[in-house]
Amino acid sequence: MKTQYLARTAGFVLLAAAGLSTAAFAETAETGELQDRVVVTGYRLSAPAEEAAAEAARQPGNISIIDAESFATRYAIGFADTLAFTAGVVAQPKFGEDSRLSVRGSGLANNMHLRGVELIFNGVPINNADGFGDYQELDPLFVSHMAVNRGANGFRTGSTMLGGSIEIEGLSAASLNNQSGVRLEAGSFGTTRTHGRTSGTHGNLDYALAATWQRQDGFRPNANQSNGRIYADLGWRWNDQVETRFGLLGSDINQEMPGNLTLAQLRADPRQQDPAAIALRYGRDLNAWRGWTVSHFDTGVGRFSIGGSATTRTLWHPVPVIVDQDMEDYRLFARWSHEAELAGLPVEFTLGGDLRRSETDARVFLNNGGTAGFQIGNARQKGSGANAFIDARVGLTERFDLLAGLVNNSTRREVEDRINPAAGGDVSFSSVTARIGALYRFDDALTGFANISQIFEPPTFSDVTQGGVGGFTPIRAMEGTSYEIGLRGAYDRFRFEAALYRIHLDNEFTAFTVVPGIPAAIFNADDTVRTGFELGTEALLHEGEAGTWRTRLAYTYGDFRFDGDTTYGDNRLPGLGRHRLVAELRYGFGPFEIAPSLTWQSGDGFTDYMNSEKLPGYTLLGVSARYDVNDRLGFYVEGRNLTDEAYVSAVQTVADASTAALARFTPGETRAVYAGVTLAFGGGQ
Repeated sequence: MKTQYLARTAGFVLLAAAGLSTAAFAETAETGELQDRVVVTGYRLSAPAEEAAAEAARQPGNISIIDAESFATRYAIGFADTLAFTAGVVAQPKFGEDSRLSVRGSGLANNMHLRGVELIFNGVPINNADGFGDYQELDPLFVSHMAVNRGANGFRTGSTMLGGSIEIEGLSAASLNNQSGVRLEAGSFGTTRTHGRTSGTHGNLDYALAATWQRQDGFRPNANQSNGRIYADLGWRWNDQVETRFGLLGSDINQEMPGNLTLAQLRADPRQQDPAAIALRYGRDLNAWRGWTVSHFDTGVGRFSIGGSATTRTLWHPVPVIVDQDMEDYRLFARWSHEAELAGLPVEFTLGGDLRRSETDARVFLNNGGTAGFQIGNARQKGSGANAFIDARVGLTERFDLLAGLVNNSTRREVEDRINPAAGGDVSFSSVTARIGALYRFDDALTGFANISQIFEPPTFSDVTQGGVGGFTPIRAMEGTSYEIGLRGAYDRFRFEAALYRIHLDNEFTAFTVVPGIPAAIFNADDTVRTGFELGTEALLHEGEAGTWRTRLAYTYGDFRFDGDTTYGDNRLPGLGRHRLVAELRYGFGPFEIAPSLTWQSGDGFTDYMNSEKLPGYTLLGVSARYDVNDRLGFYVEGRNLTDEAYVSAVQTVADASTAALARFTPGETRAVYAGVTLAFGGGQ
């Protein structure tokens, strides 16, 4: 009872502070101090992040720019940390850096890893050629900034997926200001992390190099992880018009997986073991290397870029079965942007496209105590495709812009079954999708936007092979239409962005376990519908000799359901509650800053398609503090889940919870404390 009282009291204080954003807005409006500012966070933005924010403000949809400084004083290891304050985005941690990422309800059919969102790192797609992928390759400490292009906004990168795209820019000499540095961290559950980086410019050459080593025992048995990652970004400027860049991203990840619990077990003690995870030695060992190059040409008639990438990845993944894979992926991509005048009107357009091909040797074995038993799957999976897009903007008036885009997507899945050739097959998917959007600037600070876009998302290899064990299955591509309208304002003391959307889908991917111990099967639903609202605010509440008060808030509402389904009627899609709120109040005085935070997830979601079992909600309290000794040396400490609440982080969805296996719930992290020290040296000031 005392814990609940503390949580509610602290939550009320944070919400009240966030509500004061309205007062800050009114104060600014009365003084008339309007500035064309895109991001008002109180964090020091790098020049590349400022440029990305200015471009995002010109788009007809809800796009967020997240600068690395905004999560620099936390133990950030994945999207659940870096995107915590991004409305419309929910990352449900599962183990280590892995989480189920959902943008506007994307990826609900995925109980593991990445789907429904295109991840792009330094201009190179992270997703495999079939759209599937992994988060664990990405280290937040390698990130300069990110752009979350929700839904239709992904068109500007060629993505037609339901969740859009997330563009991640890695460290560079420009974003680091030619500085080098080290970061040392330690905390609960045997956590340690060491990170080093260096950058510089020598004549025509610039470089940024970084490496991270991380280990953690975890708060449950069989949750140890030991990971190493390296990153390199090199650039050579041939002259004022031509530049070539090279990049490398390497990961050696060794993770144990603690498994799931029943809801009763989780509530009684979220730290307890899953006997199956220990007996079968659940884990995920991933070794991945990704290299790329891209050249930029300022031709006088626009900017032209061309490049390519190559990826090799090996995976050893004991779960109820053992997944053993070797994959190679290759890409070629090009992009041309130009500004011109047509019939006296300013026109901007971007043409882009890519060719991709991947090949995976996919093997599946029965799990014999963590070693490979009888082989039940052996296939060669070949994916290929081509993608071309055009995105155009016309300035009809000084205040009103019209935008349009087309994406031509063609892709193929070939499965050669080496155990049973009759179980193989191939299928092709192609589509031309379109979007149209409008942007209206009411004044220098307030902008309205709207867009209508089509959605096209082909199934992954995991879908068409039913997890690699079900034989070739002709899953259809998901298609639909999205409608979005919203407002964004960037004032001197207050920034907000609000968006309302409605999405109609055909053939949505749904997933639930059919046979215990076998990966969840994928099916196409009939009609489904999504209604959602996103609100993000940031405000400077007070600034004076006694210190500075700031607040930020992200509220997400999403109602995702079937639309007259023959089996499930208008039932809600499981896996997420409808309401989510993340709020933070920051007080700074000189070199010191402290920030209590609140995360609230409503308990009105479901765990199954029959809507027979509720998904519990939760309220989490945290606090972070930092002290900067000077511009180069700083310390931070962070406390999470201070009330030690037992809560469900993620759940494996099923058709009917009343007849399903009960151990489907992933417990969230218990009370934890982390601390770190950062030291920078060299570079410009």
